Amino acid sequence: MVKLDIITVHEWHARKPKSGLTTVTRSRRIIFHHTAGHLRQINNPKVESYEEACRYARDIQNFHMDGNGWTDSGHNFLVTRGGHVLQGRWLTVSAIVAHHMVLSAHCPGQNEQIGIEHEHYGNEEMTAKQKEASARLMAWIADKYDLKTVLPVDPHRKYFPTSCPANLVEDIAGIKKRAQEILKAGT
Repeated sequence: MVKLDIITVHEWHARKPKSGLTTVTRSRRIIFHHTAGHLRQINNPKVESYEEACRYARDIQNFHMDGNGWTDSGHNFLVTRGGHVLQGRWLTVSAIVAHHMVLSAHCPGQNEQIGIEHEHYGNEEMTAKQKEASARLMAWIADKYDLKTVLPVDPHRKYFPTSCPANLVEDIAGIKKRAQEILKAGT
């Protein structure tokens, strides 16, 4: 069993969705995103605290709900540079545990797939903690879905005209390889 500490919507004090959410069948892939920013108040994102990670999740949710007019956070998970994994959209964790998914708003035409946001700005490199947390999350998803291999992982720009996830696209293969190692080890 793959172990992962996920900061749930209850723990980071997420707003309730504006309307009901819909569960769909199990995802077939993971869509890899970047946030194109950091928490406004953070001084050093490499040493981000638990509280700062939670505040960043709330900022993103507020932008998605108030700025974009979405029901909730668009993504399913956020992985911060400090290595924190936070649930994005409500029902995500319980849906995955039940071998389903919650319909999201992170990539038109792919919203039934799992969307993972990675805190990132400009052309900075991912931190080692962030890469490991992302890999562990991918392994956890496969484990909860009772799979022997990690789901395919594609950059957002494969399905939508965007530069997302910028230079992080170069990290996807290595993170997925590490996720497979974690899944195989079952730790």
